[in-house]
Amino acid sequence: MTIGMMPVEWPLAASAADRPVDPARPRVGHDRLGVAMADFFLDDGSRLTDEERALIAAMLRGLVGDIVDELIAGLPALLGAQAEKGRDGLYRRLRASGLMEREGLVALLLRRADEQQLSGRADRNHPTVASLISDDSAPVAEAAMAVALARGRRRDRFGRISLEFNDLDAEDAVALVHAVAAALRSALPEEPDEALAASAHALLARHDEGRRIEAVVAALARVLDTQNRSDDGLVRRLAEDGDAALLVGLLARRAGIDPLDAWNFFTGGEAMMLARLAGCDRTTAAQMLAAFEPMSGAHSAERIIDRFDNIDDATVERCRRWMRLDPHYRAARTALERADG
Repeated sequence: MTIGMMPVEWPLAASAADRPVDPARPRVGHDRLGVAMADFFLDDGSRLTDEERALIAAMLRGLVGDIVDELIAGLPALLGAQAEKGRDGLYRRLRASGLMEREGLVALLLRRADEQQLSGRADRNHPTVASLISDDSAPVAEAAMAVALARGRRRDRFGRISLEFNDLDAEDAVALVHAVAAALRSALPEEPDEALAASAHALLARHDEGRRIEAVVAALARVLDTQNRSDDGLVRRLAEDGDAALLVGLLARRAGIDPLDAWNFFTGGEAMMLARLAGCDRTTAAQMLAAFEPMSGAHSAERIIDRFDNIDDATVERCRRWMRLDPHYRAARTALERADG
């Protein structure tokens, strides 16, 4: 699966990718063997592509840079000027420390990389959402405007997706802000801990999960669904737009399942089950496959649409009941079944 460009074609992403290493140079370190074994035996289908790695690194570096900016701005002027010296090497230090190896953060980065990949092109401008901004329904128009503005803030000048601080969940925001603050500490003299802590707390006080892009997209999907406008015609238009996020949000509403579960279906090889859960017809399911070729691969599209045909109603309802259970219960059941062999 590829996003469509190599890192050298992305100036910012290329600079943010992992630093190149000489494969012929012997490396030392107590963990090298474990890393080599994990890397060598990793399934190729699960491995990040160079493009995905570059995009994820660019997004993470940009997010850390934004947090650095906010923390420095919240310091007294003299300390802020001194803290500027701490920028050099800060991102590398955080990576080496393992402080950014958080499941929620990495899951968010992977989702953004998937969205970039599924959009197919950087110049898609989501015309369906744009048309909804002038909708006769005020709630629809307002929700569509919120989505358009949120998306605009999260695109760089090359059209690539990026992250905002508000996109983090609360736990990851707290951890990452304090990790960055601690990394800035080394550039400051004497006892700046209280000032750094105050700046971190002020930044976290402004964190608003309600402004996550997922939240505003879900709000638009909810308004459209409550107004009985989330039919197959709209799903097909969103597929033509390459608007995977809103399309999946609508399917989640129609299926009566959590949007995150719906996204995992869509990107995890179970898009046809999602389509069946949402009550899509075969034509709509086929158009989804055609529009999001990276999701299936052209060589397997026929096999996947056969999957749609072969899922019976009883299987769909069993899946729906399962997905409506508490996710913690589902995760515990899965873990226990694996442990039991």
